[in-house]
Amino acid sequence: MEKIKEIERKLKDLKKKRQETLNNNKINGKYYSMAINVSLELITGIGLGVILGLLVDNHLQTKPIMFIIFFIVGTIVGFYNMYKSLKKYGYFK
Repeated sequence: MEKIKEIERKLKDLKKKRQETLNNNKINGKYYSMAINVSLELITGIGLGVILGLLVDNHLQTKPIMFIIFFIVGTIVGFYNMYKSLKKYGYFK
C-alpha cells in the first residue's frame, strides 16, 4: 500500500514538472519570436543600405563613398526600427 502511494506521489510530481516545462516553453517562444523580429529589423536595415550603396556606387562610379554613406544610414535606420519594435513590445515607454 505504501509503494502505491509513493508511485502516485512521484506521478503527481512528474505531471507538475511537465506542466511547468510547458509553461516555460510558451514564455521562451514569445521571447524567441521577439528576438527574431528585432534581429531582422537590424539586418534588413543594414542589408538594404549596403545594396543601395553598391548600386549607387556602380551607377555613379564613386566606388567607396556611397557604400560607406548608405551603410551608415542603413545602420541608423536598422537601429531605429529595432527601437520601434522593442517599444511595441513594451521595453521603452
